[in-house]
Amino acid sequence: MTAPRRYWIEFDRHESPDLWFWPGVGVTGFDVPDCLSMVADLIPANPLPPIRRITVDISLAEPLPVSGRYLGVPVWRGVWYPPRNLTTGPTHDIDRRGAPSDYPTPVADSRRVRRSRILRTEASWWDEIPHIGSLRWPLVDMHHAGERRGLGSDTALRDTCARDPTYGALVREALDYMIAWRPTPDEWFDPTETRFADQRELDEYLRAFRDYVFGTRPTPIDLPVPGA
Repeated sequence: MTAPRRYWIEFDRHESPDLWFWPGVGVTGFDVPDCLSMVADLIPANPLPPIRRITVDISLAEPLPVSGRYLGVPVWRGVWYPPRNLTTGPTHDIDRRGAPSDYPTPVADSRRVRRSRILRTEASWWDEIPHIGSLRWPLVDMHHAGERRGLGSDTALRDTCARDPTYGALVREALDYMIAWRPTPDEWFDPTETRFADQRELDEYLRAFRDYVFGTRPTPIDLPVPGA
């Protein structure tokens, strides 16, 4: 079975039964029918309204038409806007019977480009990391040259992620985003004041940090020593 993917599903506002359908519904599932069946469960007494647009692999680093404060957990399979899965937890049962057979072909998220290229401004790259507002410590502050973190901080984060799978999933998603984004050494220095010699060294450091936190590496890589 394929890995779950995030979808943003927009419905015809004129035929939507509830106001919260108007901006769209965020749902994570294996495919479109899987997602639509979970959305259909929200209104069991009514058919789903006509679908206007389906966006696959929707980026949470770009603004959604709803406030990020009202999202559930996008890494869980289930409906995360409205934030139903905060109440139900991840959805495990698979039942596609409620999904309509007629829907538009999913499209890629056209917003997935660096905002600085769109706005022609010096946007802070770290502001685009998913969940950065609540995860600044493990994503930025722990790597600050003036905070010289030891293995104790790494271990504390590793233990917290193992103890709280929801928090761990958010950290993992954010770290995966950072690694895929590949900040340059200059971009990395801006918030952390930690200087890496080249792109390869920074890439290796971030991958090693993620792999240690999530248990696939025995030790992380130390931060570079200033002036070395």
